[in-house]
Amino acid sequence: MGNKVFVRILVVALGLFSLSCAAQVLSLGRMTDPVSRQLQKQYFAQLQQLSSDAAALHFPYPFYFSQVLDVDEARQKQLPQGSIRFDQFNGQTVLAISGNYYISYSAELLNRNQRARKTYEDVVVPLLKAAVARVDHGVPFDAYAFEVSHHVRRKVMKVNTEGAENLMVVFPRAIAARLVRAKDAESQQSALLESEIYLNGEPFTLWLGGDDAPDDVKDHYLARHGHSDTKKTSLSAEPPEPGTLVNSNLVPESELARTVRERRNAPHDISPVKLEKLYTAYQGTLQQLVPELKQQAHFVEYAPPAFIAFHDGAYLQFSMNTDLEQPAGSSQYRIAAMAFESHISHVLRPVAKYFHDNPQFDGVDFTTTVHQSVQPSSMSVEFVVPFSALVCYEKYDCTGQELVNRSIVLINGERVALDLQRAETDSLAK
Repeated sequence: MGNKVFVRILVVALGLFSLSCAAQVLSLGRMTDPVSRQLQKQYFAQLQQLSSDAAALHFPYPFYFSQVLDVDEARQKQLPQGSIRFDQFNGQTVLAISGNYYISYSAELLNRNQRARKTYEDVVVPLLKAAVARVDHGVPFDAYAFEVSHHVRRKVMKVNTEGAENLMVVFPRAIAARLVRAKDAESQQSALLESEIYLNGEPFTLWLGGDDAPDDVKDHYLARHGHSDTKKTSLSAEPPEPGTLVNSNLVPESELARTVRERRNAPHDISPVKLEKLYTAYQGTLQQLVPELKQQAHFVEYAPPAFIAFHDGAYLQFSMNTDLEQPAGSSQYRIAAMAFESHISHVLRPVAKYFHDNPQFDGVDFTTTVHQSVQPSSMSVEFVVPFSALVCYEKYDCTGQELVNRSIVLINGERVALDLQRAETDSLAK
């Protein structure tokens, strides 16, 4: 008898758990947009699976899946829990999750960036990982959108008050996939700067590595996402270059970037004597760089760094090996894109830091031999990066795609145009 009662209780409990999971998916009756409603209906089973995964997550403070934000917890418990849905945002179809996170931050102890970062790490990242892992790539939408409301305590006219603060993060789909695979803070930060972030409806630069984002990074982020105060009437009518997020004229330049850009028009001496002089001048720097970056860069021991003449310029060439952890298939473009994402992009900023003092050469040639465990053959890929592009990327003024656009990419010695996002998306579809 006792066992039967236990089984009955267990069945009821599991049923309630199942209902709770399903309730996190927004019901069709509460959706008005016809495109989103059709997607919700067509892929409801996958959303239910995502709901189950999301329900199993443990947040440091109570989190409720809700379309209604900025409500106290007592009222929230009376509202229907349902916020996993397809929606429309700025002309994009997004997979959206919203809710209330019942943590109360002190405005005196934590600034806006610290509060936003805490909510991002506590709530947004776990939900994003669950969504990317669960939703099949064949589901047609453009981005993931998360909106989370938390509370902030502050004094106003010497009176203690508490109010809501809303964080919204929109990840383009390929960027989201890259972020969840990122193994270091730098890669995560780069992905965030290629996403859209709002705090209380205003564009916001979320910074992971300190109390707040540097002012120049904020300026560049706002310009990149079309929120700059720069007057466009003074700019040329040229469209953005392929793969960029904004006309490059809108993005402010650093002093070093300007100096490097101006040097491109000067006469170039790329004779063997000049290249030998460059090696002598930078030999001490290279003797420090190679051992310090050896583990990260995977330098080829029998091919030390050398200055080469290329494209009417003098470039410092590094020879490396890239071992792809995930199979890239047979497409040379996908192999090159994955080599850039998993290896080369992580080496760019560390190398750039050794050459801040107005380098006397034109750029860096990152040459790598790409290996896949599932394929016996290897492939040679070169990213010949001018200093102007390298500095732009180092300062987070350029995306990885913009750096590639301004560089020369060679696959087995042949120049190619490389679209990183398309290659990544194709990789996810396989």
